[in-house]
Amino acid sequence: MGFDGLYGQDSYEYLRYTNAIQYYVTNQTHPGSFYWPILYPFLGSALGFIFGSTTFALQLISCLSFSFTCVYILKSITLLYPKSKQQFSYILLFAMFCPFLLKMGLIVMSDALALAFVTLCVYYYIVIQNKQTKKYAYALVFIFATCAIMTRYAALFIVLPFILKSLFAALTNKKIKQLGLASVIISVVVLPFFFLQWDALFKAGSNYFLNAWSVSNFFKASFSTVDGVTSYRLPNVVYAFSVFFHPGFFFIGGILSVIWVKNYKLYISTIHKTLLICVLLYVLFLAGIPFQNPRILGLVFPLVLIILYPAFEKLVHFLTKKNSYKTVLLCCFFIQLFFFLWTFNSIWYRNILERDLVALVKPHQGKTLYSFDIDLALKERNLNFNFKNLFKERYYNLQQGELILFYPERFTQQWKNKTPMQNWEFIKTNYFLKVIETHPEGWKLYEIQ
Repeated sequence: MGFDGLYGQDSYEYLRYTNAIQYYVTNQTHPGSFYWPILYPFLGSALGFIFGSTTFALQLISCLSFSFTCVYILKSITLLYPKSKQQFSYILLFAMFCPFLLKMGLIVMSDALALAFVTLCVYYYIVIQNKQTKKYAYALVFIFATCAIMTRYAALFIVLPFILKSLFAALTNKKIKQLGLASVIISVVVLPFFFLQWDALFKAGSNYFLNAWSVSNFFKASFSTVDGVTSYRLPNVVYAFSVFFHPGFFFIGGILSVIWVKNYKLYISTIHKTLLICVLLYVLFLAGIPFQNPRILGLVFPLVLIILYPAFEKLVHFLTKKNSYKTVLLCCFFIQLFFFLWTFNSIWYRNILERDLVALVKPHQGKTLYSFDIDLALKERNLNFNFKNLFKERYYNLQQGELILFYPERFTQQWKNKTPMQNWEFIKTNYFLKVIETHPEGWKLYEIQ
């Protein structure tokens, strides 16, 4: 279908840094700074050498990570509930066809990789708690927890209880060799970060959104940040708990949550308590940050699936008695498919738009191009312009013949009185702009005259 997994600025930033690492390996030019952990682009650059395409390598990592996530959620549930017969149906419907998870498995983002590492950490923690005789289980908890953090920093709030409890168990059971093995492998995992992003270690506390964390954000649904003004339908704390009931995650999650709460004494165990603590830690952390994003919220969803499985089993038992189980199962499949198409549509549209705009500006290469929101997509799709980002700074001295690609109506509300709109208002007022290309969706390419 031509979908290459690229959409939006974050996706292209991962691609940019992946290519920068490859360039560093071949030309010894340092890749420069990077906002996020580097394990995902580092693995993408390594696979890129094998497949000859970093874009394909990054998307392949997401696809494989999604697959591993589904498999190890299933294995975790099988370990916890060995006598049950509904595990595969449950995973098929609510993991493999979970709209947000399936989307993560198709795009160039670190989400799916972080999800896989979190799930693997959970699985080996359950192995330890169930006293299964699997080799290196203790070491693997620490290794996968570290990998999760080095893929997404926020994963720390999920895996920290697993690390602490597994460390206590390892010391109690004298698993010193496994701790030593874990230390060696963890050193290898974090080595690329220290080698390429040592300076970022000292900037960890300067993250804008981390510094903006506040309990007052729990009850807000509108925020003014460096990303402009954003308004949401739900207060932050309600949205953060929507991982239990949002149709993009779990459209029957509300029903299962009620069943679980009513019967929690039957389901609760030491493992469940730890899983719940991890979920609560992460959800409350996200509730205090002034933005909402299902991509970040989804990192804890495998734990939610594991916790709520007994409630699903009880629901199935009820439906089987009513002879409606298979009908409901089929309906669930089509509902999940509908919600996936609904949530994926915006990504698909954005990907097509970016490729359209590349074709639109391609004949005008070799000039200075001012743009915003779309500039990284143009740059990483190998267009030859002197790119100027309307967000990064104010511009007061533009030259005749320079180009501007912009869609002012799209940014009027979110970026009101912010740098992109301030630049646009200044340019529009002080220069004569000739429209030389127009996209049907509203984007226009202007030439300064």
